[in-house]
Amino acid sequence: MATARHDAPAPARVYYFDEFTLDVAARKLLRGDKAMSVPSRAFDALVYLLERRERLVQKNELIEAIWTDVVVTDDSLTHAVSVLRRALADERAHPKYIETVPRRGYRFIGAVRTDADATEPRLEPATSEAQPTAAAAPHGPGLAPRPRSALRLGWAAGGVAICAALALLAALAAWQAPSRDALGRSVWLSQPSPPEARIVSGGVLSPDGRYLAFIARDDVAGNTALWVRSLESSRLERLAGTDGAGKPFWSPDSRRIGFFANGKLKTIDAAGGAPRTVADVDVVVAGGTWSADDTILFALWSSGLYAVPASGDGPVETVAKLDREARDIAFAWPQFLPDGRRFLYQIVSLDPARSGAYLGNAENGESIRLLPGSSPATFAAPRHVLYVENELLIAAELDARFRLTGRASVVARGVSPPTLGADSVMSAAGDLLAFQHGVREHHLAWFDRAGRNVGTLSMPTVLFNPRLSPDQSRLVATSAVTNNPGLWLAHLTRPEVARLETDAIAPLWSPDGRRIAFTARDGFDLLVRSVEGAEPPRLVASDDTIKLLGDWSPDGAELVYTRIDGASSFDLWVAQAGDGRARPLLATPANEMQARISPDGKWVAYASDESGVLEVYVEPYPQLGYKRQVSVGGGGQPQWRADQRELFYLSADRSVVAVEIETSVGMHFARPRPLFRASLGGNPADAREVYAAAADGSRFLLAGQVEENTGRPITVIVDWAAGIRAAEPPARPALLSLLAR
Repeated sequence: MATARHDAPAPARVYYFDEFTLDVAARKLLRGDKAMSVPSRAFDALVYLLERRERLVQKNELIEAIWTDVVVTDDSLTHAVSVLRRALADERAHPKYIETVPRRGYRFIGAVRTDADATEPRLEPATSEAQPTAAAAPHGPGLAPRPRSALRLGWAAGGVAICAALALLAALAAWQAPSRDALGRSVWLSQPSPPEARIVSGGVLSPDGRYLAFIARDDVAGNTALWVRSLESSRLERLAGTDGAGKPFWSPDSRRIGFFANGKLKTIDAAGGAPRTVADVDVVVAGGTWSADDTILFALWSSGLYAVPASGDGPVETVAKLDREARDIAFAWPQFLPDGRRFLYQIVSLDPARSGAYLGNAENGESIRLLPGSSPATFAAPRHVLYVENELLIAAELDARFRLTGRASVVARGVSPPTLGADSVMSAAGDLLAFQHGVREHHLAWFDRAGRNVGTLSMPTVLFNPRLSPDQSRLVATSAVTNNPGLWLAHLTRPEVARLETDAIAPLWSPDGRRIAFTARDGFDLLVRSVEGAEPPRLVASDDTIKLLGDWSPDGAELVYTRIDGASSFDLWVAQAGDGRARPLLATPANEMQARISPDGKWVAYASDESGVLEVYVEPYPQLGYKRQVSVGGGGQPQWRADQRELFYLSADRSVVAVEIETSVGMHFARPRPLFRASLGGNPADAREVYAAAADGSRFLLAGQVEENTGRPITVIVDWAAGIRAAEPPARPALLSLLAR
């Protein structure tokens, strides 16, 4: 972080600009004869800006100078400047006194006189000096104190670090391609997919730099498994007993690997052997990390951060819960630093001022935001963090206090950041760096039952949760809540797309196709609007729980939805479409989600992880009764064919699966039959639905991140810091041995 410039204060301590008088010693701001009430911090900010009026004052410098006794975000600075503008009758768009320089800082631009050239000082008695006000504490989850040895996370926002991050992004604009000499200092290698399998994760380097672990999916069986590659030989091994593995991470001694599979946290020796179950976790995991004291910290994106002894001999303890009031969506991608005390992790929030990569401290419970944005960060010893911005893999330098210095370099271009559903992680060990080149492509496309692409729809943004209208002529879908959000209506027979709402998630068609239900205000409000009319949406229900709509009953009377309150598991609820009265449909310790009501209104299909694996079940509706498991080997996102002769779902290996239904005598489900494997990012447990079945089941619309380039190799850079400015990779030889150095 750049050190603040401490200019020598001007000798004059009384200043005049237009009708205002600023008496620094008396801590008074007058407008004519009237004393203006200005909070202490805002007053100090005005003095600081005015006495440095000959130059731009950077945000981080101003924060360091005014908030010397407390760590705050730049929101506090923004608020102070806003207070000053009101007191000075100034306007941000057309400033007379305080000019904003976007992403950088502020400048005082008014004409100022001092006692040296003022002939008639206008200071008069006024009200008492403004009293200092306590800085507002950053909003976050309240956590009970714990012993120093226990892992617990508190909250404080790192405003100075945020400003430094913005400054380093500006520095990237001046980046230029390196010379051939610079490129020649590092070696780029490539790890291709194993035979008859496809790589579906980034590469995770062992701390000693001797091994590379990754996840690959079998081309025949469709199962994922953990693979380990020796970087000192040509040995590549699939570890037995790791079917369904995802999100691997290494022990500090490089002898064991942690991973998640089928709702469990497991470990296995890198040399092979039987895996050991550490804890039952959930199906919505978002990464893990292993500390030197043998504690594993892991993230469940829907609830928070948790810690458990790697031996499995202790309980799972809560480290931090999502703060719904702060508009948190997920915690993800924790990573212990080498000291085993500090760790990186990501907060995904609907509030841009909160989203970013954070640095937590397990000893004192402090947590500061290190980087803003939507990318997690990866530590690269001894003094860099890696993250992705605008498809650039960037290395940002840290100082001795683990704060950003403001210096950053581009490592590679054409890189997608890890997401909650895609495991394209970055990893560093010593002078090695591993990541996946390639950018996830976004499509909205039709596929027939054989998996052939039979048409692509052109959309203005990336869409999720696609829903086809009852007459199959139109489509509603929502875009990402953190990027270009909204509810979109598209005609399938002509190229016409319109955004109906700017705040909407999880849309539903009414049975008659005339209305659309959706949730807004971060999912707290349930609304219904007309498709064609111009009248505003009607509020049906509103409370402090997130609602993800699943289906609208065929008689139009009820809406079934997934209820998320942050304190318990996902549950299924039903709301009356007329007055919003709600009741629980299915609430158990397990997660229930993704409910779909059958076309005749007598059955409901849903997904639950009660067995430890997300599976699809069917029960009578509206009064639940005899439950039947329909999926085999994992599945979610069920959908009915319009004639109720088939039920579709997305399997654990991302295959679209059809289950024939015999209704002549009761309801009989045949054995599931995979139709085709969809090249989709994410997994069936995601909150976003990624496909829609046509009414007759003849084709399927796939939405979201369709990864045409799954199976792309893992890139490993040797001596990556030596060629740190190499944004365009040279040709990569196959990764046979690091003796290539």
